[in-house]
Amino acid sequence: MRKQKPQIHFYKKVVSIPIYCGRFIMVFSNDKEKIGNLIPCPKSDLDHIYAFTYCCFMYQGHESFSVVFNFWNPMARMSIGTITHEVNHAANRLLASRGAEPDFLNDEAESYLKGWMADQVESFMVSCGIMK
Repeated sequence: MRKQKPQIHFYKKVVSIPIYCGRFIMVFSNDKEKIGNLIPCPKSDLDHIYAFTYCCFMYQGHESFSVVFNFWNPMARMSIGTITHEVNHAANRLLASRGAEPDFLNDEAESYLKGWMADQVESFMVSCGIMK
């Protein structure tokens, strides 16, 4: 009996970031070759794809910030905590690249950006059939 070959998945969505400019790239994939062709990341990161963030790289002439999630990793279930963890990294890197200083008493701009990014990820998950 032959073993079934694991399915390879690659979903990508690129959106323009309002106010701050640049691109927010969301990738849902277990295809390390395609991820490596899209995002300039160390090859060692691709050997253990689960969830990671890459920031401040150029994509089609625009500064970009990316989150990558592997919903098909048999070793670890994707959780809302993991998704918000990566969104937090991406938003913090975006704000830092724009010279924004953290302000824990006035964090509305930061909260709106993170909420927007999380909503983008959720909407993409729904359109890919990962979430209802």
